Amino acid sequence: MNCTSSNMRRTASRLDKVEEAMPASPSMSSSLSDTPAILESPTSMTEFHEMSTKLATPAVPPTRRHLHRRRRLEPHLDHHLTDRLELLARYLQRASKITNHEALHTQAQRSIGDLLDNIHNFFSAYEAEKRPMWRLAQTGRLVQQVESFHRTLDAITARCGLAVVTPGEAGRMRAERLVFFRSYLEDHAAASVSNSRVRDPTDQLELLTMLKHDAGQFDTVLTADELELLERAFTFIAGCCNTAMNVEPQLRLMSLPEWFVAPYERTKQKLKWQRAAVTVQKTPQSMTSHECFTLASTWSRLQHPRIMKLFGACHVSRRRFFVVAEGTPLTRCFGDDGFPLWRALHEAALALRYLHERRVGLDYLSCADLVLFRSGDRDAVMLAGFNLKKMKSALDSSTSKWTQDEDPVLEDDDSEAGYDDVDIVRQDREADSKLQVLPEETREGSTKKNWQAPELKRRETLGPTEASDVFALGMCVIEAFSNGDVWGNNAERYQNDDNIHDNRTSKNEMPPRPAALSDTWQWALVERMCSHDPQTRPSLTEVLTSFQVFAKDEEKANTDLSSTKRRRKLRPHSLRQTQPRATSASIACALSEIQAWCDEASESSALNHQVYERMDDIAARLEAMDASVAISHLPVLAALVVRFRSFLQRHVNENPLMRLAATRQVIEMNVELHGELDALMDRLRFNRSGASIHSWTSQQAVYRAQLWKRMRLSLEIDTQTLISKLDGEQELSLLGTLLAFEAKKRKASYSDEHLELLQTAVVRVEETYQSGSALPSWFIPPYEVLFKELDAFSRGALGSIHFGKWQNLDVMVKKVLTPEDTEVTMPLRGAKEPAIDPSQRFIDEMSTWSTLEHPNVLKLFGACHVGQNRFFLSEYAAQGTIDSFVASKVDKERGACARRMLHDAALGLHYLHTRNIVHMDLRCSNILVDSQDVVKLADFGLSSLKSTENLNDATITQTEIGSRWMAPECLSGETPTFASNVFSFAMCAIELVSGELPWGSEMTDAAVRSKARKGLLPPRPEHCFSDSEWALIERMCCYDPKERITMSEVIRMLM
Repeated sequence: MNCTSSNMRRTASRLDKVEEAMPASPSMSSSLSDTPAILESPTSMTEFHEMSTKLATPAVPPTRRHLHRRRRLEPHLDHHLTDRLELLARYLQRASKITNHEALHTQAQRSIGDLLDNIHNFFSAYEAEKRPMWRLAQTGRLVQQVESFHRTLDAITARCGLAVVTPGEAGRMRAERLVFFRSYLEDHAAASVSNSRVRDPTDQLELLTMLKHDAGQFDTVLTADELELLERAFTFIAGCCNTAMNVEPQLRLMSLPEWFVAPYERTKQKLKWQRAAVTVQKTPQSMTSHECFTLASTWSRLQHPRIMKLFGACHVSRRRFFVVAEGTPLTRCFGDDGFPLWRALHEAALALRYLHERRVGLDYLSCADLVLFRSGDRDAVMLAGFNLKKMKSALDSSTSKWTQDEDPVLEDDDSEAGYDDVDIVRQDREADSKLQVLPEETREGSTKKNWQAPELKRRETLGPTEASDVFALGMCVIEAFSNGDVWGNNAERYQNDDNIHDNRTSKNEMPPRPAALSDTWQWALVERMCSHDPQTRPSLTEVLTSFQVFAKDEEKANTDLSSTKRRRKLRPHSLRQTQPRATSASIACALSEIQAWCDEASESSALNHQVYERMDDIAARLEAMDASVAISHLPVLAALVVRFRSFLQRHVNENPLMRLAATRQVIEMNVELHGELDALMDRLRFNRSGASIHSWTSQQAVYRAQLWKRMRLSLEIDTQTLISKLDGEQELSLLGTLLAFEAKKRKASYSDEHLELLQTAVVRVEETYQSGSALPSWFIPPYEVLFKELDAFSRGALGSIHFGKWQNLDVMVKKVLTPEDTEVTMPLRGAKEPAIDPSQRFIDEMSTWSTLEHPNVLKLFGACHVGQNRFFLSEYAAQGTIDSFVASKVDKERGACARRMLHDAALGLHYLHTRNIVHMDLRCSNILVDSQDVVKLADFGLSSLKSTENLNDATITQTEIGSRWMAPECLSGETPTFASNVFSFAMCAIELVSGELPWGSEMTDAAVRSKARKGLLPPRPEHCFSDSEWALIERMCCYDPKERITMSEVIRMLM
C-alpha cells in the first residue's frame, strides 16, 4: 500500500510538470467537481457541436505586448487530458485504500505514467514553436495526437471499471481554438505582425507547404470548419508572397510531392522510418529549396538495386534534410584484406549506367558515396544520390529548370504536376553559378574527397557528362586501392585533400600508382579514365566490361588466397588484415551494427547485449593471438556474428508487439548462440570461468524472466489500446496469426501460465479482427527464417528468390510482391473472368503445393500469407537450373545426362497432371537440380497452381512466361492446359539436349511468336536427336492440342 501511495505522489508531481510546460488557458478555470465531465472521452472528436464563431473583436487594436499575451492564451486541447488524468489519479488513490485490487491499480498507475511522458514530450515540442501561424499549420497533427491520447486514456479508465461517457469539454476547447485562430487572422494588427514574420520567401514556402501537408495528411480528423480555416490561412500567406513567386492562390490547387516529410518529423540523426533503419542527412546551408526539391524529385524516382533508397525529404524550412537508408560507406573497408573492391566498383559503374540511361549524372563522386548494405558474407553496394544532377546538352542551355516533358526520370508520373510554387521560389542568384550538394562539411569527418572532372571545375560544360563521371569513377579506383591516400604521404601537410587535387589537376598531374594496383592492364585503364582530355577517356561500356573481368579475377585470387593461407607462415598483424573475405565483411563492421540494434529492441536489449559482449570479447582475444592460429577460427566467429546480425536486423524493424510475439524465438536464438560461442571458446582453450560475461547462464535467466514479464503486460492490455499500437488490419491479422502459431505449433516451449496468456490474447485479437480464418498448416512466422534480403539470386516481375536458413536447414526463399507494391503489375483479366482476391489466391496455392509429395517436385516447407512481406520456403536446389547442370558436364557425358534429367522431369510433370495441376511457366530455368543430382520442378509461378475445375480463372500474360516455350494456343490468349505443358516440355527438351534456346538466340521474341502461331517448329538441331527422338518432339508439338500425346506416353517413350 505504501508503494501505491508513492506511485500516486509521483503521478501528481508529473502532472504538475506537464501543466507547467503548458501555457494558461481560459478553460482551466472550469470546475473539476463534476466527475463524469472529467472522465468523458472525445471518442468521436470530429462530430462535436461547433461553438459560434462570431466573437466580437476588440474595438482598439491590441499592442504587440497584448498580441503576445493573446498567443499565450491560445486554447489547448491538452488541458482536458490533464483534467481527466488528475481526477483519475485521485480516484485511484482513494480506491486503493478501500479495495483489494492493488495489482490492477499499480498497472493503471504505470500506464498513466507512460501516457504522461508521451503527452509531455509531444506538447513540449509543440510549445517550442513560438509562432502562431506555424502552430496553426499543425492543427491536424495536433488533433490526431490528442485523439490518440484520449483513446489510450479511455482504455485505462475502462480498465479501472469507470464509465467512458460522451465527449463534451474537449469538443468545446477544440472549437475555442478554432475561434481563436479565426480572430487572429481577422485582426489587422496581428496580420501585420504575421506579415512581417513571413516576409522571407523561405518562411512563406514553409508555411504554405505545411498548411497543404496538414490539410491533406489529416483531412479525415479535421472538421469542415478547420479545413476552411487552413484554407483562409493559406490564402493569407499567399497574399504576403511576392508576385514573382507565382504561388497558387488556393490551398486545394497546390500539389505536394509524395516524398515530402514535414519539418517537425525530423527528431534525431538516426531513426526508424516505416520500420527501416535510416539516417537523416542535413543539407548544407548553400542548398536552396529549389535545389533540394529538384534533387529529391529526381532521386525518389530512381528505382535500381544499386541506387540507395530515398525515404523522404524536406525541402522547406531552414532545416532541410533527406531521409535515406542507413549503410556503411566504402571508405570504412579500406585496408580489409580480401575485400572485393573491384566488385564494389563494378556495381558502382552499373549504377552510373542506369543514371546515364535517364540523362542523370553526378556533380562529383567519392568512395564515401558508395554505400554498403551488408547481408551475410556479401556486400550490396549502392550509390548515394546526394550528387545527382541533370545531364544538359546545348539545347538545354536556354532553360534553368527541369520540366516533366524533357526529363525521362519524371515520365509517366504526374504526382507533382502544378507544383510551380516550389520550382519558382527563390530563383536563386547562386543556383546557376554554384551548386554544392552536400559538400564535405556535411558528411562525417573533414577528409572526404570530392572527385570532379577538370572540365566541370573549369565550367567548360553545362553539366555532368558520361566522360566526367568516368573520370570521377577512375579517381575512386585510385582512392580505394590507395586506402584513401591518393596523392601519397606528402599530402598530410594539406588540411584539405581537395586543395591538393585542384592544385595538381590544374597542372595536368596524375596521382601516383597505388601499390595495390600492380596489374599493368588495370592501371592503364585507370590512367585513361583519369585523363584530363575528356575525348581520350574510355566509354562507360568499356569500363563496365573491364571492371567485370577485374572482379572475376579478384574473386578467383581471393578464393585461392583463402585456400593457401593456412599453409603459409604469416607474420603477426591485425584481425582485419588476416581474415578471409567473409570474416572481413562480417566481424569488422557487423559488431558495431549489432551494438546499435541491441538498443533498438528495448524489450530484449539485455539478452542481446549479453551475446554481443561475448562476441566482442572473443573477437578481441582472437586479434591478440598469433595470426596463423587465429585464422582458422575467424570464419566460425564470423558466421555466428552474421547470423546474429541478420536476426537482429529483421527483428528491430518489426512493430514492438510483433517482437514480443517472437519472444520464444529470441530466447531460443540467444541460447543457441551462447552454446556455439561456448564451443568455440573451448576449441580455442579460452578460459570461460574467469570472465563474468562468459558465465552467462544465471544472468540470462533473470533477463528471460524480465522479457516474459514484458510480454505478459503487453498482451494483457485492453483491445482498444492494442489496436492503437498496430498499423491497420494487416498488422492486426499478422499479430493474431503469430500468436496462434505460438499457441498451437510451439506450445511445448511455454509454461502453462504463458500458454494460457497466449490463448487468451489469440481470442481477443480474433474477435477484434473477426477474420474467422484458421491457421494454415504450412504457416511459418517471418522471425523463424533468416535470409539475405539484398542478395537475391533471381528477380522477376512478381518477386525475388533468396538463399536462406530455416531451422538450420538451407532453403530457398521467394518473396512475393503484393498488389500494394508499386513495382507489381498484375496480369490483365478478361471481361468474363471474375476478380480473384490475391490474398486468397496465395493461400489456395500454398495449400495445394503443401500437399504435393514427389521426388521430382520441389518441396514446400511453408509460407507466410499475412503482413506486408509474404514469402514461401522451398527445399534448396544446390546445383541450380537443369540446363546449367547439364552444360557443366563433359561432352561425352552431356547427352546421356540430359536424357536422364528429362525423364525425371517428365515424372514430376506427370505427377502434377495427376493432381489436376497445370505448370504455368515451364522452361529449363524453372527445373532445378539438388545436391544429389535429383531433378525438381520449381516455380509454378504466382497464380499457377490451378486445378482443371478452375482453369478459366487463370490470368497470365506472355511477358510473364517466355514465348519461346509457350504453345501456339497460349500465344493466342488461351489458358494453359495439360496439352500446352506437353508442348512446353518439348521446348525444354530441345533446349537441354542442344544447349541452345528454342528457335536459337538470334531470333527475336516477336519472330518466334509469329512462327509458333503458324504451327511451325524450331529447326532440328544438328547431331543432337535421333530420328525417333525427333519424331517424339513432333508428336508433342502438334498444332492441335487434342492431337498431342500425354505425359504418360512421353514417359513411356523416354524409358
